Amino acid sequence: MKQKFMMTTIVIGILVAFLSIGYAQPVISKSVVPLPPSLKDVPKIEVEPWLQVEPGDAFLEGPAFDRQGNLFVSSIFDSRILKITPDKQVTTIFRQDGLLPDGIAVHKDGRLFLACLTGKIAALNPDGTNFTVMDVKYKGAPRSANDLVFNAKGNLYVTDFTGTTADPTGGVYWYSSDFKTIKPVYLNLASANGVGLSPEGNVLWVSESNRNALHRIQLLEDGVSIVPIAGASIPYRFVGAGGGDSMAIDTSGNVYQAMIFQGRVLILSNGGIPIAQVLIPGRDEGKLLRTTNVAFRPGTDEVYITASGEGGAWIYKFRGLAMGLKLFSHQ
Repeated sequence: MKQKFMMTTIVIGILVAFLSIGYAQPVISKSVVPLPPSLKDVPKIEVEPWLQVEPGDAFLEGPAFDRQGNLFVSSIFDSRILKITPDKQVTTIFRQDGLLPDGIAVHKDGRLFLACLTGKIAALNPDGTNFTVMDVKYKGAPRSANDLVFNAKGNLYVTDFTGTTADPTGGVYWYSSDFKTIKPVYLNLASANGVGLSPEGNVLWVSESNRNALHRIQLLEDGVSIVPIAGASIPYRFVGAGGGDSMAIDTSGNVYQAMIFQGRVLILSNGGIPIAQVLIPGRDEGKLLRTTNVAFRPGTDEVYITASGEGGAWIYKFRGLAMGLKLFSHQ
């Protein structure tokens, strides 16, 4: 009887202890766009607003710097190309209704090359004159150009933003430096989006929107052929709506991946491992979730983000983990 009483006392004591400390309750994020659990402990880099762009409903994309330090951005749905001077003066240098310009890459000769969601690859002078469309296609592709990057030889890589998981018609295409020849590099993608090159120019990074995947593609000397057997891989998969948009690469080979509809930039190592992240202020409340693209100010570690949505259209800036690459525009 005494033993039974002691056991009862012990059980009651344990129950009282549990009740006094409470059960461990899960912490539920109240953010509109909560971070994936695997990224909660990834270091955060501070970011600051640099410039607000009008009109407030602009859908900003395509940041690219020229040799004079001017920043060019696209406003997709009103089909404008904006020039922002180093002292933050904003002018519209070009507009063509229905063009839908997205990515911008600056040529060594100063021309701006545009990847347009209409499928056009176009070029124009930095003052907006001499607008020219590159007519060459590969079996009608790209049908919806999204992003583009030059290699050191002046060849151009362009993503085709078409396709679904059930019908992956998108891909990456290579244009010769004279823009008379186009070749497929990497096909059967579900909406290829951002594209970037490693410091050595032999690794092509591509974000695939509809599969939430980041592809790492090792290229042979010709810049078109893929290294056999293990040349293409998916080192990282994104989580959440929107996923990976456009990107930039630093001198250490780190990938600065803009995450559209999530208000953040994810920084991955040259092997595709998350190592840092940038969170736009107000993202938890649904502000400025359209973080579409990033660009380094040449010769610095300053990184600029195009962000828009509820709260207006803004350009934010932060310090990268290394210097930005010296792009073809500045060679």
